[in-house]
Amino acid sequence: MRIEFMEKKSRYDEFEKEYMDSKAYLRRAKLFRDKGMAHSDVFNVASLALERYLVALCYLYDVEPFNHNYNCLMDSVEKLIVVPVELNDEIRSLDKIFDICSLDEYYHGEPEVSDMERIIAMCDAVEGLFDQEKIERIRLETKEN
Repeated sequence: MRIEFMEKKSRYDEFEKEYMDSKAYLRRAKLFRDKGMAHSDVFNVASLALERYLVALCYLYDVEPFNHNYNCLMDSVEKLIVVPVELNDEIRSLDKIFDICSLDEYYHGEPEVSDMERIIAMCDAVEGLFDQEKIERIRLETKEN
C-alpha cells in the first residue's frame, strides 16, 4: 500500500482577497456613516468587513474557517493569535444581533445606533491584530516562487 501526502496548500491568495475586501468594506461603512446613511446600513456593511477580517486572519495562518458566525470565527481566530478578552467578547456579542450564519438558528435582529459605532471600532481593533511582518514575509516568499 502506498500513502501519498498532499502538499500543504497556502491560503495566501485567499488571505489577500479577504484582507483587501475587508478594508474596502470598512472604508465604505465609514463613508456611509459620515454621509449620514441609516445606521442599520452602516452596521450591515461594517459587519461584512468584520467577517472578512476574521476570515482573512484564518487564511493568513493557513486555517480554513468553518462556520461564519462570529462565535465560530472567534473560536478559530483565538487558536491562532491572542485576542484581547474585551474585543473577543464584543465580537461574540454580535451573534445576539445578527446570527445569520448560524447552522442551528437563523436570526436577524435590528442593530441600534450604538451598534454601528461599536462594530466600526471592532473592525479598527481587529485590523491591529494582523502581524504586518508576517504578511510582508509571506508576500516576499510568494513573489520569489
